[in-house]
Amino acid sequence: ERARIDSAANAIVANTGAPGASIAVVRGGQVVYEGAYGKARVGPAVPASSAKRYSIGSVSKQFTVAAVMLLVEDGKLSLDDKVSRWFPQLTRASEISIRQLLSMTSGYQDYWPHDYVFTDMQRAAGTGEITRRWAEKALDFDPGAKWQYSNTNYVIAGEIIEKVSGMPLMDFMRQRIFTPLR
Repeated sequence: ERARIDSAANAIVANTGAPGASIAVVRGGQVVYEGAYGKARVGPAVPASSAKRYSIGSVSKQFTVAAVMLLVEDGKLSLDDKVSRWFPQLTRASEISIRQLLSMTSGYQDYWPHDYVFTDMQRAAGTGEITRRWAEKALDFDPGAKWQYSNTNYVIAGEIIEKVSGMPLMDFMRQRIFTPLR
């Protein structure tokens, strides 16, 4: 079985052009197999390793949406609620809904619009600072007028989850999503 997993993972890395991949097989809450394939870093080349910690990138967005939907099921918010309910100071917040945040149609500028790390991103910044800096400036377009990828939307959505649930985002996700999945 391990040889089949290794063969499939190596084939995917080779055929997709992905630099590398790390996987884990979990049964009954225990890691029963882990493997790393290709490169963890392209330049300078570093081999992939199951001990390597990678940035999660946008993988967390699906969990943010799931957390919002749990609060919708609980009757604590609606996808059509306006951002101004929690953050009236944000630009045009009374016109922008949670649905528009999650569907990338709010008009808020992306605080990380590059595929690389620029100097300003190398300093720590909390969600409040990101929201103030990027969601209190002019919108890139009228709410709902078009689609534009924006990480700022999900920072705001995460802050809304914290306000509605009364707990830090990761605590909410741990309690309502990750622990029940065990």
